[in-house]
Order: sequence, then structure tokens, then C-alpha cells
Amino acid sequence: MKIDWNRKYTTIAIYAFLVAAASIVFYLILSDIKAFGSFVSDLVSPVLPIIYGFVVAYLLNPIMVAIEKGLYKVRGYDKIKPASRRALSMLLTYFATITVLIIMMLIVVPKVLVNITNLYTQLQSYVSFVENSITYLLEHIPPELLSREYVDQITDYAGNGIQNLINWMAVSAPRLLGLVWNFSSGIITAFVAVIVSIYLLFAKERFLAQLRKTMFAFFPDRSVRRAAYIVGKAHGMFGGFITGKIIDSIIIGLLCFAGLSVMNMPNVVLVSFIVGVTNVLPYFGPFVGAVPGFILIAIVSPVQGLIFLLFILVLQQIDGNIIGPMILGDSIGLSAFWVVFAILFFGGVFGILGMFIGVPTFGVIYALIKEEAADRLKEKNLSVATSDYIEPIDTTVDEEQ
Repeated sequence: MKIDWNRKYTTIAIYAFLVAAASIVFYLILSDIKAFGSFVSDLVSPVLPIIYGFVVAYLLNPIMVAIEKGLYKVRGYDKIKPASRRALSMLLTYFATITVLIIMMLIVVPKVLVNITNLYTQLQSYVSFVENSITYLLEHIPPELLSREYVDQITDYAGNGIQNLINWMAVSAPRLLGLVWNFSSGIITAFVAVIVSIYLLFAKERFLAQLRKTMFAFFPDRSVRRAAYIVGKAHGMFGGFITGKIIDSIIIGLLCFAGLSVMNMPNVVLVSFIVGVTNVLPYFGPFVGAVPGFILIAIVSPVQGLIFLLFILVLQQIDGNIIGPMILGDSIGLSAFWVVFAILFFGGVFGILGMFIGVPTFGVIYALIKEEAADRLKEKNLSVATSDYIEPIDTTVDEEQ
């Protein structure tokens, strides 16, 4: 029997099948989201060094571009072969980056370790003080107020607590070996990522040309150009945001160090380091860094801990109203509400990384929707100004219609 295929109904049937299949897959993912996350993690883990290498290359590319522009001003540089020029600029890029990292480690890490050692000593003194205070109270409380039976119970509880702590440390010993293994694996992954980044930076123009060639071969021209536009917009927003946020965080960390040093606060380097690192997180970063900073200072002096919170509040206002806008400008184009929404949504889904990349990601989505809405309004000969839509929509219907 010959089947008479109708193109219209065949297309409808294919779309219906795809929608049904997508709905089933979406339902299965939601029904066991943890298993899906584990599946994605297992799928991505083999190519993590390549992903990290791409990230490293993306972060170092602006530095390399700036170095290349500077080298072009050197007499005779343009006569060097392109491959040699690229190799020289890459060498200077990695040398400068590694030098800065080593200097930061030599300056910051030893002082952070000193602060941690002092903190550990302070905690030991507090524990000894508490233990001596409890022993003193137990020895001097009259028997009629606290019987010997209760004293023995308290002693037993304390002994059991210490024993449980010892047992926990014994159980945690194998975990330390696991941490050492993960650290070793991380070093290998980082090494591979650096090698991948070198390849990407050295031949970035060729890789991009191959990608464009492949896209034009398999996709319509209009789709390729639209994708290139979206990628370009995302690159501009991500590049400006990430670079600006790193510079902003370094400035805030230095200002925090200067302010705490002037006020003679304890654990200055460690607290300033925490404040600078957490400031990378948009909006909530200063408050996230204020909590451990307050604890580290309040352990030594509760009054200075409260002063530190007031200092962080002032520093956050300076960053939000002066430093941040000066460095970042309006690179994202989002209101405070959408910034908070992006941080909460992407942070809830992807954790700390989501909190960092959520703002520029949502900024790209918001900009594209805004542009699409403006184009559609223009096609309908409607105004694109938001102020023209403040009044409620007239819902009355013309009786003649």
C-alpha cells in the first residue's frame, strides 16, 4: 500500500512528537534533578581542563592585547614575524601574570598564615579560660545547690565530648588524604588548563575563523550573524564586568587594609583579604565578607568588631556610589531589583559561581529581550518609551466594532 505523505500534516506530526519528547525529558529531569546534575557532572568532568583553559585564555586575552598594542610602538617590532610577535606577547603576558601572583602570595600568604596562627592561639586561650572557669565553678558551688551526681554527669558529658572530638579527628584522617589527592589532581588540571590556554591564545584568530566557517557551512546566514551579534554583546558585557569587578575588589581590599591598619584592628591582613575576595560577588559581597571579618575581630575585641561593621557599611557605600560606578559604569544596564533577582536566582541554581556570573548573564538576556521588544513595537508603529505606558490600558471596546 502506498502512503500519501502530506507535507503539512507530516510537519505538524514531527513538531508534536518533538514537543512531547521534550516534555517527557523535562519531566524526567525535574523528577530527579540530583541524578541529572550528577549525569551532567560526569559528562563535563573529562573536559574540565579544556573549560578551565578557555576561562584562563579569556581572562588573559585583554592583558595580551594591551601588551601587543604597547609592543607595536617599539621600533622594529612590526618587522618581526607574526608567530614570533605572538609568542613574545604571550611570554610577557604569562610572565607578568605569574609575577603578580607570586608577589601577592609572598606578601599576603605569610601574613595570613600569621593571623591564622594567632587566631588559633587566641582560641586555645579562650578554651582554656572556659575550662578553668567551669572547673572553678564546679569546685566552689555548694553541694546543696549542685549535687555531686550532677557534677559527675557534667564531667562525663565533657569527657564524652572530648572523646567524640578525638573520634571525629580519627575519622577525618582519611578525608585529609582525599583532600591531598584532590589538591594533586587540581594541580594537574591547572597545568593542563594553562597548556590549553597557551594553544588558544596563540592561535585564537585561526580558531575563531574555523568556528565561523563551520557555522556558515551548517546554519543559515541570518542565524549565524544573529549568534555572532549575541556573542559579541555577551563578550562586551562579561569582559567589562569581570575586569571591572576584579579591579574594584582589589581597590576595596586595599582600602579595607588601610582603614583597619589606621584603627589598629586585629587580624588586619586576613580580614582585608576576605573582604577583597568576597567583594567580587555583586551586591551581597561586602556583607558576606563582613560576617567572618566581624567574628575574627570580635574574638579579640567585641567593641572593635562593632566598629568594623560600621566601617564596612561606610566602605560599601563608597564602593556602591563612587568606586563601582566609576570603574564599571553602566556596563550591565540593570536596575537594583534585577541585580538582586539575578544573584538570588543564579546563585540558588549554580552556587557561588552563579552569584558571580548571574548578573552579566541576566544582563545579556535583559538587553536582548529589550531590543526584541523595541523592534516589535516599531513594527506596530507603537512608542518604545516606557513612560508612554504608565497609564492603565484602555479596555473599552468600540461599540461599532
